[in-house]
Amino acid sequence: MKALSPRRTSRTGRRLVTGVAATLLTLGLATTPAVAGGDDKGSQTTNPPLSISPSAGGAGTSVTVRSTCQPGGPATSEAFQADINLSTRESDGRWVGTGKIRTSGLTIGKSYPVTLVCADGVTLTTNFTFTSATPSGGAGAGFGGTAGEGGGAQATALAVGGGLAVAGAVGYVFLARRRRSAGNHSY
Repeated sequence: MKALSPRRTSRTGRRLVTGVAATLLTLGLATTPAVAGGDDKGSQTTNPPLSISPSAGGAGTSVTVRSTCQPGGPATSEAFQADINLSTRESDGRWVGTGKIRTSGLTIGKSYPVTLVCADGVTLTTNFTFTSATPSGGAGAGFGGTAGEGGGAQATALAVGGGLAVAGAVGYVFLARRRRSAGNHSY
């Protein structure tokens, strides 16, 4: 059996240490978003007491209103064609109802309050902003979701993944150039 030269063993050892370090770094960064939450829910976000989706739109836009409390009446707003009854209960416990935005009499750029009185007497308020155009297609939030629901965790995961990809590419180019300058062309 041929003995390896000290230089070759040293190079192999450095490669092994570098590979292990890169693996540990990758695993450490990948688990950070899940651990950062500090609770059993991981990256889940809490639901706002009252929300409207989309929160901005033009005349005739269909909107969905969600509430964490049992409604004591309909959701009301000057922007709605008619009051919105929240009658359906979703699997996450929120009450939901749908309606449409008025087709006339609203001011572009103005924010209209949306109000709901809960069965226990608490009044919840959020806002709808009237815009000149009716949105078409899905929400412009990326990854198929809405901007207010879980976007932070997805953005963190995307940033970590993109950073790792860039770091890997830079490392590969560095090692490839180093090998060429040393005269070692085997990869």
